[in-house]
Amino acid sequence: MPYGNNRRTRRFPTVTYALIAVNILVFCCQYPAIDGTVKELGLYPGHPTLGSIFTSMFAHGSISHLLWNMLFLWLFGPNVEDALGRLEYGIFYAGSGLAAALLHIVIVRQFMPSTADIPMVGASGAIAGILGIFAVRFYKTRIKIWYVIFFLFIKWGKFTISAMVGLGIWFAQQLWGGIASINHPQGEGIAYWSHIGGMIFGIILAYAMSMVMEGSKEYLMDDAQTSMQRGETMAAAGNLMAFIEKEPGNPDAHANLARTFAMEKNTDLAAKHYINGIELLLRQGRMENASALYQELMHENPSARPGIVTELRIARHIADKGDFNGALPILERITREHPGTPESEVALMKLGEICLGPCANPGMAASCFERLLKDFPFSSYRPMVEKRLAEARSRMNTTR
Repeated sequence: MPYGNNRRTRRFPTVTYALIAVNILVFCCQYPAIDGTVKELGLYPGHPTLGSIFTSMFAHGSISHLLWNMLFLWLFGPNVEDALGRLEYGIFYAGSGLAAALLHIVIVRQFMPSTADIPMVGASGAIAGILGIFAVRFYKTRIKIWYVIFFLFIKWGKFTISAMVGLGIWFAQQLWGGIASINHPQGEGIAYWSHIGGMIFGIILAYAMSMVMEGSKEYLMDDAQTSMQRGETMAAAGNLMAFIEKEPGNPDAHANLARTFAMEKNTDLAAKHYINGIELLLRQGRMENASALYQELMHENPSARPGIVTELRIARHIADKGDFNGALPILERITREHPGTPESEVALMKLGEICLGPCANPGMAASCFERLLKDFPFSSYRPMVEKRLAEARSRMNTTR
C-alpha cells in the first residue's frame, strides 16, 4: 500500500483537499442508504447523461472504496496541483473524470452489453488521470510502499519505487483486469476501463504540455545540487551542462555551473557562465541577483569583464542602493577602459554626482565634470554638468 512520496509542494494543495472534502461530504449524505444513492447518482453506460457522469465522480459504493480513492488523491494530487496550478488542476480533474467515463461507456456498450445497466460510481477514474500526469512529470520521484506478507508467517516492511515503475505496474494491472473483465463481464465489479481512460488522458496531457522535459530539467538540477553537496564537481557540471542544453536561458543554471568550474580552477569557463548568468538575470529584471553574481565574479576572477552596458547597469544599481564604495571602482574602470563611448559619458556623470554628493569629494567631482565636458562637448548633459561643475568648484573654494 502506498503511503507517501519524497516530494514537497511549493504551496498548500487547496483544490486537492477541497475535492477530498467534497467526496467525504457526498458519502456522508449517501449514508446509510448507500445502495439507493449509488443507483441514483451512478453512471449507467446503457443510458448515460452528462449529469450522471458528474455525480458518479463523487459518489462511492462503500467506506473502503472511498478511503482507497482518497488515499491516492491525497498522495498524488498535491504535486500535480502544484505543477498545473489550482484552476487548471480543477479543470483537468473534471476532464479526466469525463475521459474515464467515456472510455468505460464505449467498452461496456461494445464488449460488455450485459453490464450496461450496472451503475458506476467513484472518483478513481479522475484520480487515474492524476496518476498519469504524476508518472510522466515526476517519473523519478520515489513512492513509499508499505507491505504485509501472510505466508506461513507474517512479515511486514516498507520500500520505495520510482513513480514511473510503480504507476506503470499499476496501469498494467488495470489493463490486465480490463481485458479479463471483457471475458468475464460479471466478475469483480471494478471499472478497470474507467481507470485506463483516466490515466491515458493524464499521460497524453502531460506529454502535450512537455512535462517530460520539465521533469527532466528538474531532476538534472536536483542531481547537480546533490553532486555539489558531495563535492563531486565534475558530475555536477555534467548535469548542469545537460540542463543548459534543454534550457539555455536559465540564469541559475549558468551561475551554478560557473561555481563548479570555479571550484575546478577553470577560470575561463567559470567566467563565461558567470557572465551568461549575469546577463540573463538582467534580462529578467533581477537586478539584485545580477549584482550579487557580478560581485561573485569579481571575487573569483577580477580580470573578467561582462559587456560595458552590463557593467554600467550593475554600477548604477549598486550606487542607487547606497553602496558607493562598490559602484565607484566599476564606474572608474568604464571611464578608463572605454573612453569616448556613451557608457563612459554616463559613467562620468554618475561618478561626478556621487563624488559631489554622498562621498563629499568636490575635487574628484570637478575632475569628472571637466573631463565629461572635454570628451563630450555636445553632451545632452552639458547644462546640468556646467551647473554641477560650478557647484563643485564653489565647494572646493569653501573648503580652502
